[in-house]
Amino acid sequence: MKAFDFTNKTVIITGANSGIGKCLAKELITKYNATIIAVARNNDKLTAVKNELNDKSHLYITYPFSVDKLENWQNFEKELSSKGIVPDVLINCAGVLPPFNKFENVLVNDFTSVININFLSAVYGVNTFLPIIKSKGDGVIINVSSSSALCPFAGVSAYTSSKVALERFSTSLAVEEKVVSVTTVMPGFTKTDVMRDQTQTDKEKGVIDKISADAQKVAKKIIKKASKRKRRVITGFDAHFMNFIYKVFPNSAPKFLTWFLKKSKFSTFKDI
Repeated sequence: MKAFDFTNKTVIITGANSGIGKCLAKELITKYNATIIAVARNNDKLTAVKNELNDKSHLYITYPFSVDKLENWQNFEKELSSKGIVPDVLINCAGVLPPFNKFENVLVNDFTSVININFLSAVYGVNTFLPIIKSKGDGVIINVSSSSALCPFAGVSAYTSSKVALERFSTSLAVEEKVVSVTTVMPGFTKTDVMRDQTQTDKEKGVIDKISADAQKVAKKIIKKASKRKRRVITGFDAHFMNFIYKVFPNSAPKFLTWFLKKSKFSTFKDI
């Protein structure tokens, strides 16, 4: 398949109001003049991003809804169709990271909620829009998983399960698809607000910020790799390290990571 050009394309992005999703939206608008169909639950944050774009704000079209329900996706598609909007690209970037904790302390409903948002929302999105994107004869789907899909460790059973499921779903889809290319992204620590629900001191936030990749650079890399039809994209030193040690030491790597996080004595990891 030839390279995919994002220029002037219509792109659906979930989680487009913050973090990597927001950076992807801004990059695609400013560098590729793409039209972004921005999806997120928080309409105020969507509006804030739109206002940041100034003269390019007309390219950031907001649709606030919760992505964890299939009927919401179906209603969303009907609304786009009624307006003659046909997407070329779907980027599933919505996600939540619950507080680090042992499985025995996690409520089943909370576990289910994480699976619904981080994994099933992408399934619903692909189920709804893959046939439409394919009808155009070309297109791209980008599913943003996580470095936790590269190597498991204690305290993130719900999050890791959701991100591994997304990675495997995305990889299987990539093998099946002949018209639309599918890229799976596994970012490590990135300068976003994904840690907002974690217990952290200012000092700990500072340390994590220092080892985190710049979200805009991550967004640029994702677009570059996806345009080349790459199926797998890993970003950040920590993600590459996790990928390496799990391949070489599949039995001991999860234990080592858990030990390392506990040894840090960060309040974020005190319950793992």
